[in-house]
Order: sequence, then C-alpha cells, then structure tokens
Amino acid sequence: MFTHRLAAAAVVFLVAGIAAGQTGPQLVTVFPNGAKTGGSVEVTFTGEGFDGDEQLLFSAKGFKVEPVSGGVVTTDPTPKGKKGGAKGQSTAVKFKVTVPKEVPLGIHDVRIVSKSGLSNPRAFVVGNLTEVNETEPNNDVGQAQKIELNTTVNGVISNPIDVDYVIFKAKAGQNIVVSCSTSSIDSRLSADLLVSSGDGRVLAANRGYRSGDAVLDFKAPTDGDYLVRVAQFAYTTGGSDHFYRLTVTTGPWVDTVFPPVASDLLTFHGRNLPDAKPDPTFTRPDGRPFDVQIKPQGTSTGSIGRLATGGVVPPSAGSLDGKDDLEHPTGCLILDRQVGPCILDTDDNATPEKAQTVKVPCDIAGRIARKNDRHWYRFEAKKGDVWTIEVFADRIGSPMAPFFVVADDKGKTIARVEDSPDSLSPNQFYTKSDDPGRYRFIAAADGTYKLMVSSIEASFQAGVRDQYLIRIAPERPDFRLAVMPITPHLTDAGTLPKNGAVLFTVFAFRFDGFNDAIALTATNLPPGVKCPPQVIGVGQTRGTLVLTADADAKDWDGFVSIIGTSGTLKHEVRPFTVMWSAQGLQPNQPPPNTPMITRMDRGPGLALAIRGDAPFTLTPVEKELKAKPGNKLEITLTVTRNEKFKAGIQVFSAVPNFGPRQQGNNPPQPLTTIAADKTEAKVSVDVPANLAPGTYTLVLRGQSAAPPPKETTGRTLPAYPTIPAVPVTIVIEGKEPPKKK
Repeated sequence: MFTHRLAAAAVVFLVAGIAAGQTGPQLVTVFPNGAKTGGSVEVTFTGEGFDGDEQLLFSAKGFKVEPVSGGVVTTDPTPKGKKGGAKGQSTAVKFKVTVPKEVPLGIHDVRIVSKSGLSNPRAFVVGNLTEVNETEPNNDVGQAQKIELNTTVNGVISNPIDVDYVIFKAKAGQNIVVSCSTSSIDSRLSADLLVSSGDGRVLAANRGYRSGDAVLDFKAPTDGDYLVRVAQFAYTTGGSDHFYRLTVTTGPWVDTVFPPVASDLLTFHGRNLPDAKPDPTFTRPDGRPFDVQIKPQGTSTGSIGRLATGGVVPPSAGSLDGKDDLEHPTGCLILDRQVGPCILDTDDNATPEKAQTVKVPCDIAGRIARKNDRHWYRFEAKKGDVWTIEVFADRIGSPMAPFFVVADDKGKTIARVEDSPDSLSPNQFYTKSDDPGRYRFIAAADGTYKLMVSSIEASFQAGVRDQYLIRIAPERPDFRLAVMPITPHLTDAGTLPKNGAVLFTVFAFRFDGFNDAIALTATNLPPGVKCPPQVIGVGQTRGTLVLTADADAKDWDGFVSIIGTSGTLKHEVRPFTVMWSAQGLQPNQPPPNTPMITRMDRGPGLALAIRGDAPFTLTPVEKELKAKPGNKLEITLTVTRNEKFKAGIQVFSAVPNFGPRQQGNNPPQPLTTIAADKTEAKVSVDVPANLAPGTYTLVLRGQSAAPPPKETTGRTLPAYPTIPAVPVTIVIEGKEPPKKK
C-alpha cells in the first residue's frame, strides 16, 4: 500500500529526536518463517544483542518452545549453501517450536526475550500445508528443488543475482496457485515470480501483487513437470533479510472481499474457490474469469473501535476500525459498519446525468472495474447540513489511488479532493496514503448535490481488486491512538528496567474537530508496574507514555493494554513497531528524514518485558506545575545512580510541546547536564507562547553523557538507553477552548 508519494517525503519534513531508546536485543531474521499446524520445526533466530538465556514471546497462546543445545552463537547471516549477501556477522539462537492444533492458522508475531530485554517482532506463519526449507544448489533449471503440490518452501534470496528454482508435477487441467509471501512476513524481498513448463515455455508471471508479495495461477496444459522461479525484481538487492515463503497449491486464493464493510452478504473473488462460479465481469491476466462466491454473514457489524487483523497494517491504516475475513485472509480490511446501509454501485452511473441516487448517511461500495471508470452519485441535503465524506481504498488494501469531486446539481465543482492529510510523523509513524483526506461538506442551500469518485490511475489500471468504500456521515468527533517505542529509526521494543521507567511515543488521530485532551491509563499490568497520570494535551497529535517499575518487580514478559479516555470516549491504544533499522548511523546522530517501514503489532496489546536494573533514575520534586503560555517551568530533579553507572547525565524534554526547538538536522540540545558527582539539578523548560490553555504532561528523559562509540562497519549501533523521569502534570492557565460536541 501507498508507494506513490514516499519519494517526496524525504524533502518535506525536519527530523525529530535523536537516536535514544531502550536497551534490548534486535531480531533480524527468523528462519524458517513458519510451521505446519500440529507439527514441530527447528527455528533459527538471528540478530544483535543476544546475551544468553533467550526465550520466545509469541503474540498467540499455545506455542510450545524448547531451546536447542548450543546457546547463542556467532554466525554468518547467510543460510547454508548460499553465497553471502549481507555485511558483518550476527548472533543466533535456535529453538524447537511446536504448533498444537489449537493455535490459529495465520500470521503471528514472535519476539526474543533476553537478559537485556525485549526485541522487535518478526512474523511467524502457521499453515496447513507441508513445509520444507529450500536446499542448495537450486540456482538453475537443472538444479531445481523437487517438491510436491500443496507445499510451502521457506527460502532466502541471499544476494542480488540469486535465483531459486523448484519443480513439481501437475496433471492436465489442474489449476495451480503460486504465491510468494515477502512484505507480508516482514521481508525486504520484492519477489519476481515466474512459472514455466518443462520445455521452457513461460505460463505465468507476477510481481508487485501487494507491495513485495507476488501471486499467480495457471492451468496445467499437460501432465508433466512445471518450474517456479523466484528472484529479486531487477536483481538490485539481496541478503538474509530477503526471505520468503513460496506456496504451490491447488487450494483456494481469495483476491477480494466485497463490499469492504461488514454486510449481510459478502462476495469473494479469487481462484480455486470451492463451490464457486466463473464471473465473466472480471478476468485474470490470462483472460480466464475469476471465481466468484457469495456467502451470508449474518448481521454482524464487526468490532466497533477495534482493528483486528493478522495482516500488515501500516500507520496510514492505524485509525481504521475493521477486521480481516478470518476464513480467507486477503490483506484487505473489512471496515465496521458505522453509519446507515451499505449501497452497492450500480455500474451504470458513468456520467453526471446518470448519477446513482443515494440517501445519506450511507456507505457506498464500488469498483473501478474498467479503465477510465467514473462513478457518479447524487444525494439531497438541506442548507447548513454538515457531512463528512471519506474514501477508503489504499488503506484497506486496494491498489487504486482514489480521488473524488463534489459538485452542485448544475455541475459546478465545489471541491476536488485527492491529497492525503499531512503525516503525524516524518519517519517512524508515516501516515500519508494514496487515499484523499476526509472532506467536511457544508450544504450552501437546499438541493441536490453530486459526488464523483474515480482513480488517478484509472487510465491504465482497473479490475476486481480496485475497490473502494465511500462513507458519507454526520460529524462524529472522536480519536484513535497508536503507541510505539520512542526510537524513531530503530527496531526497538518496550524493555522496562527495575527501579526505572520505559518511554513510548503516542500518536493521536483526531476526527471531525475533536480537540480535547486524552488521558492515558493502563490495564493488565504485572505486579510492581505502574502507569502514572498522563495526558495528550488539547489539540496535540503526539505525546508520550511512561510506565514505571518498582525496585522489587520480578522479571516478566507479556502484553499490557493502554487505554485512551476523553469524556465518554474510550479506546484501546494500538501498538506499532519500526520493522527495519536505518543503517550506518552513529548513536547520537539524528534519525533519517524518510519514512521507516512500520506496521501494527500482532497480539493482545503492547508487548513489554521487565529485565535488568535502571542505570539511574530521575525523580521530579514537583508533581504538578502551573504556567502561562510563554513562561518558563522550573523543575528540580533528584538523581539516584546504580553503583555501576559513573557517567554524567544529559537531560532532554521528551515531548514536542516543551523545551528548545530542534534546529534543522542538528541533534536537540540538552536542557542541562548533570555532572557525575551531582545528585540534584535544576531544569528550566520553555513553555510555547502559542500553547492552548489546558492540562498537559511533561516528560524529561536522561541519557548518558559519555562519548558515544564510533561505528565503522556500516551497521547501526544500539541506541543509548533513555531513562524517563516520572511525568509532571502541567496546567497551562487561561480560558480553555469549548469542547466539540
């Protein structure tokens, strides 16, 4: 999803923050990336920062894990038999993973938990087909690895010119689906997939089905052998991070679920669907019709306020409420029904004169089925009526880039909307997409209004997957929240030291004029862990979350729930993680000015591990302060050092609303530096002159003032540990703006 505007993003934003975060291991690869339900497999985990006594934390319950003897070893990151494509060495640890039948099929997350803390997640798939690992040599037709139909091959494209072949037998008339999962399982491979007959005739090819994944199907013309070829598109990159899961099957593949909103009936289009009929409206690349299957779904409206999916959810989709079709996961979200009925496009509304009449509020589902399709709708509105109009496509897994036009009944354009709203972050949480922003429509007079929707790419791209949902609804002020580790450019995770604290960044999506403060609380906390009072201030789209641990807290790892509350509105916060670190940065260097690869975590909440002891603690003497815009806050910090920590401490503001503004790409300046022999410091913090009255949270963070080590191998060193202070409540005096009803 969303590939059109990333290149421009690098020149738009200034960086924020520095390379500071929690200590803990970094998980780079998991191989193989999955296992068959009911079976066992030996899995190798590679990364950095493994320090012994490693354990695994899965996002789902039921996995059984046994360490394989040998402990942590230093290893070349390239699989056996491959020529290396990655720089340097890494550490590795092996586990025997058993998958009981009660573990759900699908994609789960797995993390390393070590003495130093918690790692980032990596995908681990539970399937129902035979699983094998690729065997070398398999780089040419004559070396193709033999497999049976209905098999998944776990492999790696280890260098840019690496090519992997498999060969299998099929009978004439069998329809074979070949899928290569890459981006959907956290791989950096952009798969180029090709199938040929035994005599070398190309039968099907695909790339870019969804991000780096590739999918194709073909009908076997004769009994015989068939070859599948996997490579990196354009042979540009390769390495241990270019892993894949290649599935060759006669089983079903679902391409789309329509409409993409909770409905009484859902229509499935795909290949090899059971009890399906051909749909001549939509054809595959070889001209054959897609299978179509219609299933009743009852009257469920989904899970209002939740985003339940095993697929990849980028930050741009982090504000949506919906779910996967769990029986046939497609990578497409089915949105919750939040307004009136879902109206299906009639496909006979290509001009303003033939506009389809709809009654608002409503959802409208349609497809750009043919090139240059345009769909017109008309609705009635009274003078002064306010409606929000929003189109969902890219964010729910559709490959189209929509735009829409609002016009009066005479055809005069009121608005053309195609630009996505500004991102909530320039790097770690990049929320721009190919969907246009939500539009606030105010009817100027009683009458009929028209709405046209199409795709920017409609002149050359159309088909069964190019679907959209238009939502015309009354304003409903609300919010959604996302939480993630503080480091903007590293694969970090939440490691909470004893007698210390852990710091997260929280991003706020605000809808329909919602501008109020949002209080943060936590549930399912282990003994000894607390969530101090803290808020995201009035109108703010970014804040912080601090969790603290008592000195006698026990080692623990699991999931906690973070809740955002504002008046009667209450939502669980959605956890996200940067999946791949920026390379070649020094520990004190500002993060890159480009969007990172970030996705929503799988699991029941925010992953957290209690490990180790804090090197120092910072405790504000003041718990609450009052100030006016443009004034200064004076805070006294007391310092308690671990006996092993002898360095000075630099103190920064961890929130964007207080303290000195960062200048360009330069690292932010510390508010103060506490000398190694001092146990107390005075900190002066500027209050912005334009800060609205209300309640805010100020978090100060400390990090070692010792000179950072130099990096010469091209990899990114772990971030300096950041230890946040207990949050301070700040009340900005003045008349608060009225709350949006």
